[in-house]
Parts: sequence; structure tokens; C-alpha cells
Amino acid sequence: MLERKTLNMVEPHESFDNFPVGEKSCEEPCSNYSMANVFTGDTYIPVQNPQYVCTDCGKKYKWQDSLRRHQRVDCGNKEKRFSCVKCDRKFKYRYELRNHIFAMHGP
Repeated sequence: MLERKTLNMVEPHESFDNFPVGEKSCEEPCSNYSMANVFTGDTYIPVQNPQYVCTDCGKKYKWQDSLRRHQRVDCGNKEKRFSCVKCDRKFKYRYELRNHIFAMHGP
């Protein structure tokens, strides 16, 4: 896991009030954030890693773009948009269709 080297990226949060300096974990981390620690010589300082949560299924993502992709393509019973013109198979992603055509029907 990558560590952040600068301390100006740490934002205040209510779960940090009881965070013991020098410890490696928080006893009650906030459910919306995962905790990471930055070692600054002799102490550990908690850093927030935001987790974006899908409101439909509860999956968590580190990046908002990943959550948006999940909601657009994966979450729920989405129809497979890409269909093969040579057979009746359908795919969620264009690259899966491309790989299928190349592997099954030749270049």
C-alpha cells in the first residue's frame, strides 16, 4: 500500500479525536472511510481514504469513477449492450465482444 509523504493532505475528522498517537489502528474508524497510516519518523498519523459506496448494492470503491462505472454497467440486472453479428452472444463490455470475435470467428 502506498503511503502519503506530505502531512498537509490530512483532513480533520471526528474519528481522529480519540486516535492514540503511535498506534497503528483506530479503535472505531468511520464507516465511510478506510484508515491508512503515514509514518512520520516516530509516530503514525491517520490518513483518510474515501470509499464511495453504491446505494443499491453496498459495494465500496476507492475512486468515484469506479463507482460510476459500476452503477452504469455492473450494478443490478443490466442488459448486455454489445452483441455479436455472427452469433447470438451478448457482452457487457466492447472489449469482450472484440475478444470473442477474434477468438471464435477469426480476424
